[in-house]
Amino acid sequence: MGRKKSLTKEELFQATGQVIRSDGIHGVHFKKLSEILGVGRSTLYEYYRNKEELLIAYLREIMDEMNQRIENIPSEIQPNEKLRSLLFILLDHAQIHQVERMIRDIQTSEEELASYYQSQLAEEHRKTYSVLVRWINDAKASGIWSAKVDTEMIADIIFHAILFPHKHKVGHQEMADQLMLLIEHGAAISDK
Repeated sequence: MGRKKSLTKEELFQATGQVIRSDGIHGVHFKKLSEILGVGRSTLYEYYRNKEELLIAYLREIMDEMNQRIENIPSEIQPNEKLRSLLFILLDHAQIHQVERMIRDIQTSEEELASYYQSQLAEEHRKTYSVLVRWINDAKASGIWSAKVDTEMIADIIFHAILFPHKHKVGHQEMADQLMLLIEHGAAISDK
């Protein structure tokens, strides 16, 4: 079988994400990617000097995609529904957490670039967390949610849901729905 001569960034990122999901960050190698994509390793080097540079670019891409999805949450829906959408987006982009951990471990010539993207990621996390807090406060102010539970506690549960291993068993949408059910109604059987 002949090898493809060209490759798009989207194809490369799609294959990178596939490898991260199946083998983890440390499973990403140009040899494996070239086999998946049907190109020579030299083709990959035309795009990125090494796997660290590729992974950093991949992180930036998924961060941008996640931010775009958050910005596209309709402003006219109720705050709790905005939070449900945001939770699903966070769960759907949980690989950011894996890539973030890998960036901390980069000890190559790309250290300065890795440091830059790590600071960018921290800034994106702060922005996302602030949106989360704002929508929680909106849900409380509109009477949808009780003011009795601390806003930051709710925000932490939602924000750190990406770390819950159960999401792989039930899927992102079901996990988002279950967490929102727990947050909005608790685990107790109601008398209604």
